[in-house]
Amino acid sequence: MLAIASGCSTVKYDTGFEYKAPEFGGGDQGDTVKYPSWYDKLESDDENLYSVASEFSNDFQFAVDKAMLSAKRELASNFSSHVEAMFKDFTSELGDVDSSTANDINRTTKMLVSRVNLVGVQRTDFEVVHEKAGYRAFVKLKYSADLSNKLILEQIQRNAKLKAKLESTEKFTPLRRAQAAEKRHSLQAINQNKSTASIISN
Repeated sequence: MLAIASGCSTVKYDTGFEYKAPEFGGGDQGDTVKYPSWYDKLESDDENLYSVASEFSNDFQFAVDKAMLSAKRELASNFSSHVEAMFKDFTSELGDVDSSTANDINRTTKMLVSRVNLVGVQRTDFEVVHEKAGYRAFVKLKYSADLSNKLILEQIQRNAKLKAKLESTEKFTPLRRAQAAEKRHSLQAINQNKSTASIISN
């Protein structure tokens, strides 16, 4: 949903905290704008990842593009922190691990963190307001647990020995669900292809 408030130097929302426009690079001294109510109420759960960003520009589309880019960067950073925490939990649960396993864990963690490509990011909230000198865009993104776990699982599956060790841990449970979902999707795709082939042949 896109909402634009224009024609005034002060934009007011029912909730949210105030900021002075010059601190964000737009508007005249003394202009006061409030964040959207959802901006400072970032959900916190055990699996899904979220990020918010706000950017200013004299150009409407550039403000939107900048905010999306900033939010994606923040989401990638959050994903990296999530991965590092998960693999620390794996190590803690496994207890004393040999050097080979420790190296495999470190290598897998680095691969995930350095090659973040968050395909399937959802934009859950979006708003643009008119600041006196241009536009300010606010955006909120979500990266679902299903996609996050799928990405992590794909990297772990590249190392059969490591996968066998991690499967014995409690922390692997959400990844096991992702693994089961992936198998279901593959089976559905196979059945769909068979149905399509049957229709064509008839």
